[in-house]
Amino acid sequence: MTKPSGPDRDAPRRALRLVLALVGLAGVGVLLLTGSFVASEHGTGRALRGVRLGELDVSGLDHDQIETRVRAWVEQRAARSIDLILVGSHLTFQPKTVGLSVNVESSAARALAVGRSGGILARFSAFVARRLRPEVLPLELHFDPNQLSSLLDSWQETSIKDPPFAGGISVTGTTVAPLYPRSGTRLDRSRVEAQLRSAITSGSQSEPLATRVEAPAVDRSEVDRLVAQAQSMLSSDVELSTSDGKRHLQLTAAQVATVLKAQPDAASGKLALGCASEATKQLLDPERATLEQQPESARFVIDAQDHVHVEPGHSGLVLDDRAVALAVCAAAASQSKKGELPFGSGVQPALSTEAAEHSGIVGLMGTYTTRHACCQPRVQNIHHIADLLDGTFVRPGETFSVNQLIGPRTIKNGFRPAPSIEDGDMVDTVGGGVSQFATTLFNALFYGGYDILERQPHSYWFTRYPMGYDATLSYPHPDIIFKNDTDAAALIKTQYTDTTITVKIYGDNGGRRVRAEVSERQNIVPPPVEFIPNPRLDADQEKTREGGMIGWSVTVKRTLTFPDGKIKEERRKVTYKPRARRVEVHPCRIPEGEPGHTGERCPKPDKDDSSDSADAGAK
Repeated sequence: MTKPSGPDRDAPRRALRLVLALVGLAGVGVLLLTGSFVASEHGTGRALRGVRLGELDVSGLDHDQIETRVRAWVEQRAARSIDLILVGSHLTFQPKTVGLSVNVESSAARALAVGRSGGILARFSAFVARRLRPEVLPLELHFDPNQLSSLLDSWQETSIKDPPFAGGISVTGTTVAPLYPRSGTRLDRSRVEAQLRSAITSGSQSEPLATRVEAPAVDRSEVDRLVAQAQSMLSSDVELSTSDGKRHLQLTAAQVATVLKAQPDAASGKLALGCASEATKQLLDPERATLEQQPESARFVIDAQDHVHVEPGHSGLVLDDRAVALAVCAAAASQSKKGELPFGSGVQPALSTEAAEHSGIVGLMGTYTTRHACCQPRVQNIHHIADLLDGTFVRPGETFSVNQLIGPRTIKNGFRPAPSIEDGDMVDTVGGGVSQFATTLFNALFYGGYDILERQPHSYWFTRYPMGYDATLSYPHPDIIFKNDTDAAALIKTQYTDTTITVKIYGDNGGRRVRAEVSERQNIVPPPVEFIPNPRLDADQEKTREGGMIGWSVTVKRTLTFPDGKIKEERRKVTYKPRARRVEVHPCRIPEGEPGHTGERCPKPDKDDSSDSADAGAK
């Protein structure tokens, strides 16, 4: 039996159930969304979902991860080539050529800050909005201003064929002609910079680089005025001179014309005449040797009584190209056509007059003289090193080394071969003889009371040197090194004759007194015997080639007494090796193990024949 037709009595109930289901689903969605928001609120060290830096999705990344991703993007974009168009010309642009960079620290901080400010409802609303559409933060691209300017300058020069011209003059000989201004095309630099940022971000150029038409700031009458002014400036020669009248620079009108140029005046925006310093330099170069002045150090002049006087020095004088260019233009524009020749301060002397006058040098502190035979090669080396060291100035507290100043003894450095000791033998070496100068310098410093840091005595004693107070010199060691431990400078002066070398030390040692002592010879060592084979000698004959010398030790002492009564004692043991006694003998007499030993047996002496006969007769 069928039910009668009519309205569906269950429809309201089904509709109610559908609504309740939708509300339930919405509630579940809200709960899930709310839970996700709450979870994100606790993740303060990571970027929220839906945050982008440019094209980079940084959702869920921490600070270091964001920085790493941004750096990788910058490196990739910096190396990528981008094709550009400038007034029909095709250009290739690499962002690395303008020093592309991004502040990764700031970028990461901005990304982490998104969604972290405002009230709870504002943050929740922004959270929901980012689920529907990401929040994109622009990457702030930076260029190196100098590199960018240089690149745009090159594009302006090479790609734009009709640049604006501000006007100027043309000079041929001393004839001046006008160059009138004109409008032209110029890069719109601020817009081009924005276009480059956009091209780097997108990876391609969307439109040609921006340009603008620039009208000149001056008119033709301004150029005509400039021509008349230039013609007047070139009407005659120009002379520059110093105030004392000792130095002069004469320039013909034709020479002035080579440096004259029109240039924009930054203050007025108009054209002005000037003289180019680069072109002026070319005019000055041939005159520098005559006009400029080399620096000269102050000198200490010593009189016969060892009184010290300062002879003033001076700094160098150099022509200042820019200042001279200004002076040339000023003189050319004047009625007299004359002006001052400007100089700039050049290199300062090694020792200024002021430093010399305040050096504290009051007189002679130490002096010593040694003697030598005349006219030998070693004497020339002694004189040469004396010349190199003469006038040496050691400031208070400074340490001075002979080897550091003189350098290696070589032919190139002015030394020559002469006898010197090497492994106990006298052999020719370049610079032989300089140890006599070392001994003389050491003793002058010793008796001047200065602090001697390095000094080595000879291995063998020479009678021309004071026992225990000699010194040897080689490169790089042994050396003569001393410290100026006084409050005044120390000045080393040298003098020599054909048979003497003298070193004097001038300064002020504060009144310290020096007493030197040397002990008697101790630890005497007899000379060894060195056999020299000579087969021409009989077995019982010998010939002394060198007599040899004993070896011994002495103890040397220096006592320094200071003005306050303080006493300082310095002791040192000096040992001299014995020199071998060299004897020529028959080879049979050279012992086994000695150089020249042959093993040959010496012949026995013959018996006396007359004795044998007498003995026979007696029998």
